[in-house]
Amino acid sequence: MRELLYNAAKHFKRGRALADRGDIRAAMVAYQDALRDLHAVRPQRMRDVLLAQVYLSRYQIGRDVDADAAESDLRMGYSYARTTHEPTVRQLAEELWRERLGDLPEAAASLVEPG
Repeated sequence: MRELLYNAAKHFKRGRALADRGDIRAAMVAYQDALRDLHAVRPQRMRDVLLAQVYLSRYQIGRDVDADAAESDLRMGYSYARTTHEPTVRQLAEELWRERLGDLPEAAASLVEPG
């Protein structure tokens, strides 16, 4: 199980580097590899922190490419971030969630709740 966590962290790191270079497609593949490994690990804090980071990163790079998939990634990332109690991950999730609500029409934003 530890090896899967390490592999997932490597995939995540590679995905971030690819995203920073602008290779969104390759970054999404790396993030998907990370998710595959993470979902094979029993729930634990480090797994959930990484899941939150991967989903939130996918949201950030995918929101202009596939809005529906990005919306799902944001919800998943937000949910995992809330369970981890990791302050930096939770803060990022909250910021992205508030930003997303700001993008919605006012009436729809009042009806949407995270989780």
